[in-house]
Amino acid sequence: MAQESAILRTTGADYDAVMAQMTALRRDLADLAGSVQALASGRGHALAKDVSDGMSEAVSYMGRKGHDADARIEGAVAANPYIALGLAAGMGVLLGALTRR
Repeated sequence: MAQESAILRTTGADYDAVMAQMTALRRDLADLAGSVQALASGRGHALAKDVSDGMSEAVSYMGRKGHDADARIEGAVAANPYIALGLAAGMGVLLGALTRR
């Protein structure tokens, strides 16, 4: 009988120790999850800023190239107005034929 109560006390103490360790493990995992979330959030914001900056640069580049192409086309049309008129008429006929089908 005394031996059984000693075993029950030991088992109860072991159970309490395991539960305390499980509680500590849950707390550590929660802290780790918070740290990982903070790290991912920081990197996500940095990545979003890099993408935004890259897109702004791309828009600026395309705007400059568009204006350059516009100026070159205006120069070519001014230098060769009859060729430009013939190309425009040809494109009109081609588009008209394609939309008729």
